[in-house]
Amino acid sequence: MFNQRKNKRFSYKPRFQDSEEVKSRESLEAKWDELRGNTKRRGNMFTSLPFLIIVLAALFILIYILNGYIK
Repeated sequence: MFNQRKNKRFSYKPRFQDSEEVKSRESLEAKWDELRGNTKRRGNMFTSLPFLIIVLAALFILIYILNGYIK
């Protein structure tokens, strides 16, 4: 009854296409996938979530201790 929305991604294949272009494109895609898979980003220790939580807890403890000296 109701038509589902189609996914906006589609693969366009032109009507007239040389087979050499297809081979070069496939090899280019394979090289790109290989290069993309090899690059693994390693996060910095100072930007990791556990480290930031520990620093935040340490700051709260430091503020609590310093507040005791003020009073």
